[in-house]
Amino acid sequence: MDRLIRRLPMGLFWPCRAAAVRLPRGNPIRSAAVLTLKRVARAWRHRLAERLTEIRPLDAPRFSFAPSDSMVMEAVHWFGAEGYEGRVGDVWAFLCREAASVLEIGGNVGFFTVLGGAACRGRYTVVEPVPEVAAVLRANLARNGLAKVEVLEAAAIPGPVARDVVLNIPDEGRAAPVGAHLTEGVEVSGRGTMREARVPGVPIADLAAGRALIKIDAEGIEAELLAVLRPMLVASRPDLIVEVLPEAERLAALLAGLARKAGYTIHVLPEYGSDTIARVAPEDFDAATPGRYRSKDVLLSVRRTIPREKHLR
Repeated sequence: MDRLIRRLPMGLFWPCRAAAVRLPRGNPIRSAAVLTLKRVARAWRHRLAERLTEIRPLDAPRFSFAPSDSMVMEAVHWFGAEGYEGRVGDVWAFLCREAASVLEIGGNVGFFTVLGGAACRGRYTVVEPVPEVAAVLRANLARNGLAKVEVLEAAAIPGPVARDVVLNIPDEGRAAPVGAHLTEGVEVSGRGTMREARVPGVPIADLAAGRALIKIDAEGIEAELLAVLRPMLVASRPDLIVEVLPEAERLAALLAGLARKAGYTIHVLPEYGSDTIARVAPEDFDAATPGRYRSKDVLLSVRRTIPREKHLR
């Protein structure tokens, strides 16, 4: 069946892609289209570059991405920009539009970097430690004319002095894995290893100084990084988007305490199944909370409201 699907013209799947992107959740036609596309996406796993020279998400067609062997890019092609982590990209673009200085830790192939870099009028720095993944990120920035974005091929570290660190690159069966993480100080478990790499480490305190908006997706070392930044976060209260994995109990406790101390509101940004952003009181927040809202990404902000309208189109 997979071989048969791969023989079909790519344009044949356009109606399903359009339905998945443009019809509202709960619409039966959209639901059928999503199920169909999941089967098609499995058949085309690793192989989009055979037929495509670029990926343009149907819900954000002004952006162009390389058809790399990436779970992120496959989701964006078949299901649109909101097909990868739901409202996160939309909220990120809105926040970047209003931020004077942005820091993104864990850029991967540059999906959020392109969305945010296009919206940001000020300084934008992205940190990505895996060399081959950073190369894809740079290529995606170039496709979109975003030479102003600063790319650091390094890892953010909690210590005060720059030094080389060891990075675990997991065996995800992808040329551009999303789960690379440091081997020390992380709250992750159960991940295989394809190889380890020694990469430059840059102190998080240096990277975060003066930033109005920070996004951290560092695969388990978020708690260590934020513990260092806590005094700065309490004092200046930048908007903060953080990935909270189910096992990240220390991180969740740190975020709840930070929200109480700095007066942040915790917003869970849904990744699928809903477009509704949930507000959670600090005393009700733990590592399992994002999963209850079909997410793993949270926003800490002192803003009174997070706009409901979408900003990618």
